Amino acid sequence: MRHLILLLALALACTTTAQPTWRFHLAFEDGTGARDTIWMIYDTSATVGSDFQPQVDYALGEGDAQLDYTRFNVFTWNWDGDSTKIHAYPYTEFPNFDGTIIDAINWTPPMTITWDTSLFHAPYLPYDQGHIGLAVMNGLAFSQFNDGTLDFGMLSMLIRDSVQIDFLSEYLFAFAVYFDAVDDIAVAEHDSGRTTLRVWPNPAHAVVHIESPGSRVQELFISDVAGRQLLELAYPGTTGPLDVSTLGPGTYFITLRTNQNQRYHATLQKIP
Repeated sequence: MRHLILLLALALACTTTAQPTWRFHLAFEDGTGARDTIWMIYDTSATVGSDFQPQVDYALGEGDAQLDYTRFNVFTWNWDGDSTKIHAYPYTEFPNFDGTIIDAINWTPPMTITWDTSLFHAPYLPYDQGHIGLAVMNGLAFSQFNDGTLDFGMLSMLIRDSVQIDFLSEYLFAFAVYFDAVDDIAVAEHDSGRTTLRVWPNPAHAVVHIESPGSRVQELFISDVAGRQLLELAYPGTTGPLDVSTLGPGTYFITLRTNQNQRYHATLQKIP
């Protein structure tokens, strides 16, 4: 009986201390009133996939969304390369949500995007700093809203809960969404416009120079607007000149991770 009581107590403790699922959504409404939603989730059961080891969290909804290609849809991609409306990370990755790429079909401007800023302060999240410190949408369409504290084309999601874009479709989609922590040093960098990387020349033809805000570089990669990782440098230590001559003309996203697990982002325009 004593062992049974102990087991029940342990089960109750595990139940009461389990990390709740964090569900964050971006709600989209186009000029015709058509609506759709993208969900970003933290959950203890979620997995971290990769191009080399795809892991799709079907129980959390990351499976193929089975889109109706005749109607308005927003979507992202899972590790199997299928379109989905949900991207899930385990809490071991919190607070990083590194470059969820969102695309759309069959929409009419203007596009209104709304979200719940209070979720960046949800009390059950495993904060070290008290709240998610960096939440941005990154794309050319957001350049008109830039306040000077973030890089070109980045919109902070922390200080507003909606945005409306009148641009044509090729200027809005696809775009990236990033979440990250900002400690005391990173806050100062944010205030001075240094949370993003400095990349020059930009636009670039063959070679770019990348200046990181400090710390040893652990990893750097470049992805296209569809979320495909095209170039990766692991443990380069520093960021010298980077050859991008093999990339075709277009928009690319640069992500750099330091040995302190800080992530920095920039947008690169590649020209012929």
